[in-house]
Amino acid sequence: MNRLHTIAAAALLAAIGSAHALTPAEVDAARANGSLKEVTVAGASALRLSFAAYAGEILSNMHRYQNDAAGNNHRAYAGVLNQAVGAWGAGTPVVIYKRDQGGSGQGVNPVATAAPIAHMVISGASCTAGAGTVAAPFLCGTTENRVSDAGISDVEPALLQKSVNLPAGTPALTNEQLTNLDVAPLVQGIFGVAVNKKAYRALQMAQGIIPVGGQMIDVPADQNTWTAATLATIPSLPTEFVRSALSTGGLNGGNGNATTKRGWNIVIPPSVDPNVMTKTINVVRRTEGSGTQAASNVFFLNNGSSELGAVAPLNVAGSAGNPTVVHRVTGPAFVVQEGAGTGNVEDGLGKVSAADTINSVEEAADGDGIAYGLGVLGRENNPLRDGGDKGYRFVKLDGVAPVRALAKAGDYPFVFEATMQWNKAVVPAGSEKAAFLTALRSNLGKPSALAATDSNTQQGVMSPPASYAGTYADATGDAALFGSRVARQANNSASPLRIIK
Repeated sequence: MNRLHTIAAAALLAAIGSAHALTPAEVDAARANGSLKEVTVAGASALRLSFAAYAGEILSNMHRYQNDAAGNNHRAYAGVLNQAVGAWGAGTPVVIYKRDQGGSGQGVNPVATAAPIAHMVISGASCTAGAGTVAAPFLCGTTENRVSDAGISDVEPALLQKSVNLPAGTPALTNEQLTNLDVAPLVQGIFGVAVNKKAYRALQMAQGIIPVGGQMIDVPADQNTWTAATLATIPSLPTEFVRSALSTGGLNGGNGNATTKRGWNIVIPPSVDPNVMTKTINVVRRTEGSGTQAASNVFFLNNGSSELGAVAPLNVAGSAGNPTVVHRVTGPAFVVQEGAGTGNVEDGLGKVSAADTINSVEEAADGDGIAYGLGVLGRENNPLRDGGDKGYRFVKLDGVAPVRALAKAGDYPFVFEATMQWNKAVVPAGSEKAAFLTALRSNLGKPSALAATDSNTQQGVMSPPASYAGTYADATGDAALFGSRVARQANNSASPLRIIK
């Protein structure tokens, strides 16, 4: 009997080893013979890297697909399972689609209503170029409308039904529709405030981290090498300043600031930037429907379960899709750029800084007028990833750096719990797809799973307290690194963050 088991195991390993990662032609073939399993997930672009990391953990020889070179809207991961996941055994060919376009809202409302939305098409006819790797993904520009199997949101589905978080023309879900969702926590996400490099350097000068006119001190690209000395070089913004910058009527930049003196001069004095009184408030933000934007709205502006005390978020109707951010020395009080995905905010902040000669000693007094800008991003994003430089950096809030070690201990509060959900009528309980999605949801946020992700992803995610055994104080191994001791009330992001473990 043992010999039979050995032969069977060897045959399985040979089958897995011989199955190259799924190229477009191999996807076509597996689809044609009925062996291919395809799972479509939408929402929460802030968690796109965590999602990709888990896909890489369960898929052998994984190939990556994107809608274009940037991959801001659609990505997918294809390979054979290297372990049993749910009812699907090792060796099963699987494609997991992840739509980022539209953010968390696309992982909630269309899922609840079973409404078809655009998902990327993978086939030999629709995909070109690339080798399927991270550096050279296959590019697949065709989409088709399909009902998502599941959705991910940075905050609970109910919060995304508030008017400030709903895209224009999107009706809020009914209680019955919300109840028909199978919802559970996925992972805790850490968010941060980012500024373009021009503002980062000016803040370093303003706070005495570097002398006026000095060169910017940068952080190492590998966040695992950050030390206390690294954190000491990161400048800080007061929560009140960010709150004011992100809210209607909060700050007044441009020429008007010379009168109100309520602009960038609050945090950057004229001794650092003689032109600070004319600098516009450039805000690069996500569109309505984004979980990152909803998290920003509830954290900074009190747009939570109640309308009482809520402050209207700064936005400009129709700014989504604008390919550039306006850079101004003088002009309106603020310029807002909205984007449907995390990559759009990264690109927008980079454009604010595009013409900036960051380390020129003469820059502080050269009057070039390059703008200052800020935005909110999930902390798993790294502007220095893969040897590039996207032109922005994360800053501290009230003197506390947005790093996992501080957030899991309760010292950094910009933390919210992401959820994963599916429509019970679309994915019935007991189905193979339900088993796969349940395993994905249960395992993606565990300490051991987060430990397998790359160092950038690890800075943006934590394991919820319920995902690991024992106390926080006695945690060891992966649980000590990734286990959080804090949480908000279940399905209530407006509740305070509390130490519960």
